[in-house]
Amino acid sequence: MIRKVLKKVYHMMPLSERTREKIRHKLKPAETIGAGKIDIYREQAPKLELPSPKKVSAVIPNYNYAKYIVERIDSVLLQTYPLHELIILDDCSTDNSVDVIQEKIASLRTDFPVKFIKNERNSGNVFAQWKRAFEEASGDYVWIAEADDSSNPRFLETVMKAFDDEAVVISYCESLTMDEENRILMGNLRPWIDQFGCGKWDKSYVKDGIEEIAETMCINNTIANVSSVVFRSGDYSQYIEEAKRFKLAGDWYVYMRVLEHGKIAYNDQSLNYHRMQQQGLTLSTSHAKEFEEIVYLQNYALEHYPVPESVKEKVLERRE
Repeated sequence: MIRKVLKKVYHMMPLSERTREKIRHKLKPAETIGAGKIDIYREQAPKLELPSPKKVSAVIPNYNYAKYIVERIDSVLLQTYPLHELIILDDCSTDNSVDVIQEKIASLRTDFPVKFIKNERNSGNVFAQWKRAFEEASGDYVWIAEADDSSNPRFLETVMKAFDDEAVVISYCESLTMDEENRILMGNLRPWIDQFGCGKWDKSYVKDGIEEIAETMCINNTIANVSSVVFRSGDYSQYIEEAKRFKLAGDWYVYMRVLEHGKIAYNDQSLNYHRMQQQGLTLSTSHAKEFEEIVYLQNYALEHYPVPESVKEKVLERRE
């Protein structure tokens, strides 16, 4: 199953043959990585004792992920960094998610508020839930923790350090990929992100947001999974509303617009656990639609940000 999923993703990625060859080389170790398995309950670490922690709102948007929602909630509760609040959004699930979530919440004993919000009708768009997340969050920082993903207990502890720099608006870390049974598929997602082998994501960094877009994010979406991101709270409602027009690349659009407001911080540790499912949205989106959105957002970046000529060549190479 592991090799089948990786092969399917690889063939659906619109890449040049040169880039495909690089990925083929990098993915060879993935077969041995697949022997490992994520177990967040064995990774537990002591809670941090902080006199004045930053106020983080963790928001879990859920739709039909009853199978994973308990682990996801636990992965948030096990964070070593203190939480300001936990908000769970259910988008009118048709499985037994609501019952599972309510039972889990009833068993909790936390020193922070836990809020459960159920939609009476399905919103039909993941970004409607992103928008709701920012509207409901009362913290100064927002972590959109997707319901089918998981995380290392030190995720927040690590990512939040970057916000000591008040200019940082997005702080995120490297992700590993796991399957439906928590088996590790890839130890990191650099083969997906670093399509030209520049090595940028091999080390942690902090960079001006506009520079980040002009350097690499104009080529492809370099943040693979929103669960790996903590946002500095702000009024991003317009950007998220505009993202609804995209089938696949709306997150890419939101990241670019948010980065107009400040810096981005990246940590090279794989502390976010991204779950790849065989029937996920990325795998079910047509080649034509994916290509259309990639070209649209590349053009948007070329028109709105100071992209150097050398990077424009890479944009065109990716299209090929």
